[in-house]
Amino acid sequence: MGLVLRIIVDEREKSSRVPMRLRGLGVTVLFRHLTVGDYIVSEDCAVERKTVRDFVNSVSSGRLFDQVYRLASSYSKPTLIVEGDVDFAVSLLKGGIRSFYGALTYLWMVYGATSFFTSNEFETAELLYSLIRHEQVRDKKRVIIRVKPKFSSIKERQLYVVQGFPGIGPKLAERLLRKFGSIKRIVNASPVEIALVEGIGRKVASELTSFFNAKYEEDGDFKKQVKLDEL
Repeated sequence: MGLVLRIIVDEREKSSRVPMRLRGLGVTVLFRHLTVGDYIVSEDCAVERKTVRDFVNSVSSGRLFDQVYRLASSYSKPTLIVEGDVDFAVSLLKGGIRSFYGALTYLWMVYGATSFFTSNEFETAELLYSLIRHEQVRDKKRVIIRVKPKFSSIKERQLYVVQGFPGIGPKLAERLLRKFGSIKRIVNASPVEIALVEGIGRKVASELTSFFNAKYEEDGDFKKQVKLDEL
């Protein structure tokens, strides 16, 4: 009996033709409510799928960066698929081609996310099929939903917490902890002190201190904004 290929798919993807096409390729599709990613390919690989319009909207709002951050926090191979006419996406972005590549560069350099481009749902399914075969056939990996990352040390947990601060990725989290020595000292630092850390600057430092001092509200909603011309 041959190996059964599987993929876990977020329930919100039922409206697309990607899962149906994967079934046609012989993949067992399991629908679940996922809090991270749209497609779980293996214990290491999870995929966020974006149509070009959704990609533009999520870049403009900053939502994409938060989604990929959470993806990278749970899976070692975070992957983004942008589906549709890339030229159309570029035309919709305020900063054009610079904003487009700036966003993708940020996702790769800060979160280690790999980006792929497909023209339609058919191509997306073929790409996912290739990822599934690589992870499950070649590398014999299981398909696992990771709700929370596992930590082997206090250092890893500290880095995870600091990466959750607005505008802070893995590299900046490492620099902040090296500079201040603890999460408590980061939170208590002044904007001037934080701005001295390489790669942060006055604006992000000000946003951080505002975030640290913000009053908790039941209906509050903090949205991380990313200025594309600064990526």
